[in-house]
Amino acid sequence: MKISTVFALVVAVAAAILVVSGCGSTGPAPITSPPQGPPIPTPPANWLYVDHNGTFFAYRLPLHADSKPERTLAEWPGLGLAPAIAVGPYGEVAISSPTEIRIFRAPIVTFEASRVNLSIPLTPAITEINASGNADLVDTEYDPNDNLWLFNNIGGEISELRTPFSKRMQASVQIGFGQPGSKAAGYTNLGEGRFDVNATLYVYASNAAETSRLFKIGFPYARPPGTTGLNLDQADFVDASQYLPTAKNPADLLLGQYVGALRTPKPGSPPSPPVDVMGQFYEPLQPTKGLVPNEHVNTVVGALIADPPRELIYTLQSTDGELDVYGLPLAGEAKPVLALKCPAGASSCSAHEHLFLAP
Repeated sequence: MKISTVFALVVAVAAAILVVSGCGSTGPAPITSPPQGPPIPTPPANWLYVDHNGTFFAYRLPLHADSKPERTLAEWPGLGLAPAIAVGPYGEVAISSPTEIRIFRAPIVTFEASRVNLSIPLTPAITEINASGNADLVDTEYDPNDNLWLFNNIGGEISELRTPFSKRMQASVQIGFGQPGSKAAGYTNLGEGRFDVNATLYVYASNAAETSRLFKIGFPYARPPGTTGLNLDQADFVDASQYLPTAKNPADLLLGQYVGALRTPKPGSPPSPPVDVMGQFYEPLQPTKGLVPNEHVNTVVGALIADPPRELIYTLQSTDGELDVYGLPLAGEAKPVLALKCPAGASSCSAHEHLFLAP
């Protein structure tokens, strides 16, 4: 999963073909300026942002046993529900209600309406709206190029807002997810979306039978989604280039909350019972050898984010919101190297959880 000069040239040629064929004006638009060469290693973040059910906590990094939130903020005072939230690569925060996106630039000190840097009304030109004028944003995510993506369960639609943002803008890309004939057919109940360092989009979605899968949509986004074959929520990615040069064991990893078997059955044997664990997969995935975790932890997490420069993983337990820190990559029978209790109170420590790293 490395970006190379050859990859960039292929993308440019593909974009040109779309325009010449007449598809450029109607199909999904490619990213304006794809990164050139291999990705630059990500410097250590200064902040860990924790979202608990509409309450925002800012921890200064590195964490230690006595760490407390330096800021505790209501994400949307008076809204009455937990908004969707996303943090961009430059520390900006986008908070979305069913009708509006509010963007706050770093440093983050308040989410009061008077301090909004940009307000974007949600319109049909941006995302699907119901008869009441509301969207159903189950997730929002920034990609590595600072574009904002909306995951809307009205119509199972994914749309991109491309920088520079403005008050009156239109989606640059709209993906109807779960369309008949695609590998994602029927998987119209969207969950979280994530991006790897190459801006490849991964979407966790489920169908009417409550079967869930992680789907991959490669660049350019005109391509239909393909399934990874994994039931993997809270997915996060580590590219070996993100580690510091001093890292002892840099590896390409896929991490998340895994539901499935822990081992590939022998020929003629039944599969082992499924488990619900935090799993780690080395990449590239090897479907022919069986898509089972290389390592796992017997825990259920509501959020997860990797910090490759520090060789750490931050997680929130789904039961009580405890903030746990593990070494990266996961080792066999890994235990947290640090655990911090959730500061949000029992009623808010097990719902709508997210973790973000910020400069």
